Amino acid sequence: MQQTARLQELAWNNPYFATTLKPLDPIPHPVYFVNSNPKWQDFLDNPNLIENPESLYQRCVKTNDIWSVQSYLDLKLRGLDVHLVSKAVPGKICVIPHYFCRPKDLLYRSYVVACSHDCPRSHLCEQRLVINRSQVLADTDHFITHRPQPNLKPRDPARSTQIRNVVFKGYDHSLYAPFKSPEFVAALAAIGMKLVVNSEASGANMMADWANYTETDILLAVRHNTVFDILRKPALKLVNAWFAGCPAILGPEPAFQEIRQSELDYIEVRTSEEAIAALKRLQSDPDLYVAMVENGFKRAQDYTVDRVAQEWRDLLAGPITQGYEQWQKQSPLQKHIGRPIHYAKRVLAQRQATKEYQYKIHHGPRIL
Repeated sequence: MQQTARLQELAWNNPYFATTLKPLDPIPHPVYFVNSNPKWQDFLDNPNLIENPESLYQRCVKTNDIWSVQSYLDLKLRGLDVHLVSKAVPGKICVIPHYFCRPKDLLYRSYVVACSHDCPRSHLCEQRLVINRSQVLADTDHFITHRPQPNLKPRDPARSTQIRNVVFKGYDHSLYAPFKSPEFVAALAAIGMKLVVNSEASGANMMADWANYTETDILLAVRHNTVFDILRKPALKLVNAWFAGCPAILGPEPAFQEIRQSELDYIEVRTSEEAIAALKRLQSDPDLYVAMVENGFKRAQDYTVDRVAQEWRDLLAGPITQGYEQWQKQSPLQKHIGRPIHYAKRVLAQRQATKEYQYKIHHGPRIL
């Protein structure tokens, strides 16, 4: 009873629900977020739909939506001079998800800031935003924290410290095979637990399942990606677990390790046997379970939407503005001849980066 009461008290103060929408300091220049997917045409035609942002956030399913519409909403709702458009605006700062940076769009006419999410390195741009610090390779690369899952539903504290559901949220092929094997499932059953995989099998409900932690007792995320691939992924699964009030058992991913401050942040495992041992430990030590939940809520305070929105604003008002103003000052010769020539070189570099990415995400050393 004491532990249940403590979990309920913590849930009442979950920082996920402390969003203020406090207006941010203005940015020097308007910024245009680009999403060319026709599914957003209704929003482009009727900007007043922002008055019901929850429904718009629910539609931000793919990474292209997250790094355009979702980011636009976060900043617009805090008073910044940002705009959502279907194509790059010549002469303006345009924030574009990598897969919407297309050579045919002649992007040299705009000051492009590419969002290099889980993708090849972007070259059709002036600056890049990356979600893993290992991808900061130049002065024009900037790390941006991935904001937590929209419309997240935390774990029900009435479940107390019981551990029944060990949940993986992601595509089925991403969970390392030993952690979904019959042997692992049987080992879970032997201690009164079951594996729940919220994956593409959920169909249209997949994203809703990913955001719903109400019956998630432990978050499990152990992937077998190549090192090249994993170095492009954010620490989002861990941050979401903190906000959800769920202890996490995770693989040895650099993004998780980078932000880890104590053993209460998460339990790292490399084998299914280590995962079973960790689960038995949490099962036999309810105080440890509560301590991990409490610590998670404390850590989550640094990853709120308000904090991430401030991070966006500071990047746009700082290095992005500085680069844009220098770009504007280029000579007519640079603008009309130099930019197109340089763009052609960038197109070739982008093709090479795409080939490299498509090969190396499947070939090469793996983290496990």
